[in-house]
Amino acid sequence: MERTKSLRIKLTFAALCGSVLFIIGFAVSAPVRSFVLFNQIEKQERSTLKNITNRAENYALREEERRLTVQNEAISNLLSTEFRLISEDVSMLRDTFVAFLEHPERYHPRALPNALYEDVKSETPYVHFSQRLLKQGLNPQIEKEIKAGSNIADLAPFFSDYYKCVFFGAESGYTIAMYVMSQPDDLVPVSRNPARLTYDPVSRIWYQEGKGYVGTNFTDVYRAQTGDMTVSCISPYYVNGKFHGVMGVDCSPKWVNELVKSIAVDKNDLYFILSSKGEVLFVNFDSDAIRVTLGVDIRNSEEKSLANIADKMVEKKEGFDTVTIRGKDYFIAYSPIKNVNWSFASLIPVENVYAPSIEIKDHLLKIKDSYYSKLKSSIVLVVISTTVFVLLLLFFIFRRIIRLSDNVVNPIIRLTHDVNKFAEGNLDKRVKLDSHDEIMEIAESFNSLAQKLQDNIKNLSEISAQKKRLDAEVNVVNEILVNYLPDNFSLAEKYGFDLYAKEYPAKSSGGDFFDFYMLDEGHLVVSIGDVSGRGVPSALFMMISKAVIKSFCKMNSEVSLGEALHKINNRLHEHNTEQMYVALFIGIIELSTGRMEYVNAGHYAPYVYSAEKDTGSFLIDGNIDSIMALNGNISFHTRSTVLNPGDMLYLYTDGIISDRSLKGEKFDELMLSEAVLKARKNNLTSEEIVDFSYKTAVDFIGRDSFTDDIALLCLQRK
Repeated sequence: MERTKSLRIKLTFAALCGSVLFIIGFAVSAPVRSFVLFNQIEKQERSTLKNITNRAENYALREEERRLTVQNEAISNLLSTEFRLISEDVSMLRDTFVAFLEHPERYHPRALPNALYEDVKSETPYVHFSQRLLKQGLNPQIEKEIKAGSNIADLAPFFSDYYKCVFFGAESGYTIAMYVMSQPDDLVPVSRNPARLTYDPVSRIWYQEGKGYVGTNFTDVYRAQTGDMTVSCISPYYVNGKFHGVMGVDCSPKWVNELVKSIAVDKNDLYFILSSKGEVLFVNFDSDAIRVTLGVDIRNSEEKSLANIADKMVEKKEGFDTVTIRGKDYFIAYSPIKNVNWSFASLIPVENVYAPSIEIKDHLLKIKDSYYSKLKSSIVLVVISTTVFVLLLLFFIFRRIIRLSDNVVNPIIRLTHDVNKFAEGNLDKRVKLDSHDEIMEIAESFNSLAQKLQDNIKNLSEISAQKKRLDAEVNVVNEILVNYLPDNFSLAEKYGFDLYAKEYPAKSSGGDFFDFYMLDEGHLVVSIGDVSGRGVPSALFMMISKAVIKSFCKMNSEVSLGEALHKINNRLHEHNTEQMYVALFIGIIELSTGRMEYVNAGHYAPYVYSAEKDTGSFLIDGNIDSIMALNGNISFHTRSTVLNPGDMLYLYTDGIISDRSLKGEKFDELMLSEAVLKARKNNLTSEEIVDFSYKTAVDFIGRDSFTDDIALLCLQRK
């Protein structure tokens, strides 16, 4: 019995000691185990966070390199095209000026203000005599030459929106030019002292460089008379095979900046243009290292990385690299500009590229800190609970602690495993847990962040770039189209004609246009046309076509309208590498009699109202001629009709008859003619007829926007 009692005591003591030792061991091992596990998880989380951040930074860098490279190539191609068009403008002006000088008997003598004696303001064509010319004497031949060449003033205003100066400098010492100053009332440089007494074109840098050119070419940067740093497109010109002088245009940095902004995704993008001598020609940001400075070659810059990039640009290389400017790091993409011996570069600060990945890292750090704060609280609670309840229910508490530990650790391990899979590149990986605690909230936060990151990576760059580019292109094109069309509707009013026209641009701009101008004091030219295609190319081709048509009609007024269009077509076809075309209706009206000669080159037939018959009809008398610019050497037939008192001519483009209503019904030519006839019979003005016909089309299709541009023109003989 005693042995049994002793054994029980020993067993009890042993059990008690074992229990105490177990309690002490568990009480010590539980927090130690938890904190060791906590440190391991934290270490693994730091590694995972670093992997995610690195992958985000690498992806952002690849996307920015792709964006900058593609954007840079697009801008370089646009600039190449624009510089080619500038060369063509200079060639056209040069050839026209030479024609005036070689055949002065064909043109009326023209007298322009002489800046040597008069105050000449901005956008006013003028002539200037150098002191050298005055000392030699103005012989009759030079006077005849100057009066004939002054006819170029009719063309100069057409280029005032694009060039700061159009100039012709003769070897004999006279200058014919037009300046666009910053203010309309500013005097041109040669109309101010002492320049008006000292200026001689042959002493200018552009003249000295231009004498050695063959055809058109662009100068290096030089200081213009206005004091601005300027680049010019110039060409020597020859009269009867002999060198006679140098002419050209000054390129505007503001115009170059607008071209770049029309394509650039971000209006704050930085760029500069470098010449073949390493000189900065254009730049849109302030920097001591990169600025337009006469004779400064940035290949010799103290910024070594910038000097290395400049070497590559001068060598006509293209690429993507990093550069440091005034202690700030940039990514730079550069490529050569075709048609000129220059190179274009665009830059973006490195910090802007990595900003999204830094934002992701900060967000994940906030999530991690929140999680560990909750985890620490849970561990403390577990330790306290274990110490209190293990004395009463050791086995239950032991099982409970193990289960609680598993409930905490297993979701964390699963979360860590799935996050690592995501960090390794599996962007479709998501965390799946069955728990309903703080860890589940962390998992849901991570899943939401991962989905947003994946969606943003896939869509944000592409959607933003496309939208900004399209918005910029449409806004620029619409603004150009509206400002480029004439608006002096009263020019034929004194002859008893009521004229009005209007352009309704669509969201996706095309190439519709109208034009009207006096051919001479007794003849009015009206025209309407539609260029193929959409967007900036069609708008540019439209403006070129409109300018060429007007210029050739005025210079070929002695030939028939059909012969003039034959020449215009050949000129438009000559450089039409993109196979664009123009559908055109043009008429010349003798204002005293109402007789109109016209040519329809593939355009919709106009609607003509006859007051005598009190009705109208479409002007179709024979086959319509071919569209213009697509093929060369095409004949155009001149036809005629008479607009008697009370008659009306209504011109339109296909945009007003191409859309359908919500019911699928089309507003066709018959409906348009009925609306115009109704308005005419109500004795409305030309402006009211245009507005009424457009409003009728809008009411029919049930919306106030069309998928294509609309151009309308109405002319009534009172």
